This record gives sequence, structure tokens and C-alpha cells, in this order.
Amino acid sequence: MENTKADPARPRSGRRVAWTMFAITVSAAAAVLPHLEIRGVAAIPVAQALVPVGAVGILVLAGVSLVLRSWTAAAAFALGAVISVIPTLTPVHTGAGADCETDSSATILSFNAKFADADPAALSDLIRDTEPIAVVLLETSEPLIDAVLIEHGLGDALPHRSREVSPGPASGSVILSAYPLSDEEDVPGSAFDQVSAVAAVPGAGDVRIAAVHPPPPVWQPNAWRDGLDDIADWVRDTPDDTLIVTGDFNASFAHPALRRLASGLRSGAEAAGPIPWPTWPEEKVVPAFTAIDHVFARGAVPLGWRTIAVEGSDHRAVIAEWGLCTGHADPAP
Repeated sequence: MENTKADPARPRSGRRVAWTMFAITVSAAAAVLPHLEIRGVAAIPVAQALVPVGAVGILVLAGVSLVLRSWTAAAAFALGAVISVIPTLTPVHTGAGADCETDSSATILSFNAKFADADPAALSDLIRDTEPIAVVLLETSEPLIDAVLIEHGLGDALPHRSREVSPGPASGSVILSAYPLSDEEDVPGSAFDQVSAVAAVPGAGDVRIAAVHPPPPVWQPNAWRDGLDDIADWVRDTPDDTLIVTGDFNASFAHPALRRLASGLRSGAEAAGPIPWPTWPEEKVVPAFTAIDHVFARGAVPLGWRTIAVEGSDHRAVIAEWGLCTGHADPAP
């Protein structure tokens, strides 16, 4: 009599093949994602911001595959997670040319005040504790600036500033400085203020500081990408040997446009290692998952980096300490 009983191994084998193909597809998409640029598609930069989170999820799938003894799928998931996350890491320069002789240091504090709603007392305490030579505020207002400088007594510590900020809940940007500033032309690339000024730093000479704030990619992906590229062009065309570019870039190293902009610059976050510590969103149900606030420099070496939450803002303040190169030696490319 013919045996018509189905072989139970076949369905299991089919499911394993399907799971492996799924693993390869997901991992290939994850590996390609940090390199994609398609104009007009806001979903791509949004998804790129989530690459580190996605990599963790893919590693979980790799663990599930190990439990299921689907070795090929586990390897594919693990490989995809690693390849996807590599471009998102903070570049860390080592070896010859990574350092320079430094005679002076400079601490820069950069902070998006979220429509000027940040608590001025908390912000002032942070400035007082960190003693920066320059404070860059994004999404600020004249009342918030006055509260910090006058009401909370930091006018003597930061007696110099860039021009009056533009009106509007997100438009205003300012540079507050311990040393004399000469206002320069704004940095192109945004409807928000992107002020630039040269600080006369004792022992270091002229240091150009730029506060940048390109638009977010969610509603205007083309303006966001063009804004980052405009800032990158400005950086390349700016002849200053010592240059600090800081602010809310609305982009992480998961975005090709930011990697282009940062090429030839050092990131202050280098001092904390390659892991990009998130700066946004703060004070939300979802914890901060992406690093979009940066301090970049040319002619300087990163010495210290930290981020601190300030009540009233969804961005963490970033504090970068730099060693300013003697003789304006350039850092590693």
C-alpha cells in the first residue's frame, strides 16, 4: 500500500528558506540605507536617523535565528546590522596628523532652546559650571538672551555677542562670547539664522565661529539636503585656519549629506569615542535616539565631550572642549 503521509521535514525546510531570504532582504536594505539619497523623499532621511535603533532590532532577529538554529539567517542579520551601523559612527582620527601642538584650549557650548522655551536658570547654571569661551544658542529669542545675561548675571562672563536675532519661534540664533567678536556674513543654507563671527581668542588668534541650523527633513527634504550642502560649500570656501561650526544640524552621521559636510573637520564627539551619543529628542516618552547636535572644528583637536539635558528643550546641550592648534596646523583629513 502506498504511503501518502507528508514528510514533516519539508514544511520546516521551506520555512527556513523563507526566513533566510527574509534575513538577506532585510540586511541588504539596512546596509544600503545609510548611503541612499533620493530628492523629495522625506522618508529616507527619517529612516536613516533610525539606523542605530534598527541595527539593534536586526541583532534581536539574529538572536531569534540562533534559537531557531537558522545559522545562515543569523549570520545575514548580524552582518547587515554591523554594515548598516558603521557609517553612523563618529569618525575618530588616530595616527600621524591626528594631533597638533596646542597652547590654549576652548570650550564651546551649543544648545537648541526649543522655541526659546528652555529654562533660563538651568541654562545659566550650565554655562556657569562649564565656563565656555562661546555659547551658541539656536531657536532663541532676545528675552531668553536677556534672561541669561542680565537676570542671571552672565553679562560679565559673556560680554560680546553676534547681531540681534530674527523674530520667529525657531528662527533666532546667537553667539555669546567671552572675547571680542566681529560679525561676519551669515552662513547660507537656511531660513533660520546662521550667524558667523570671528572671536579674538588670547593665545590662539582669530577663531571663526558659525552657528548653523538647516531645516528639518520631515517636511522639506530638498531644502534640508541643499542646506547641508550649502554649509559644506561655505566651510570649504572659508579660508580661516581655525573654524568652529556648531549647532542643530538636523542630521546625524547616518546621513550622507552630513558626512560630506564633516569631511575635513573634526567632531568634538571624537573625545567620547565612536559611539554617537544621542542628543534628540529629550523630554519625550521615546528616549533620545539620534545625534543631530554637533560641534565640528578645523585647526583644533577634540579634548572633551558631553551632553546635558536642560529643562524646557527637546535637545540636549552639547559641550565640546578643544585644544587650539599652534601655528594653525590642520587636523587629519
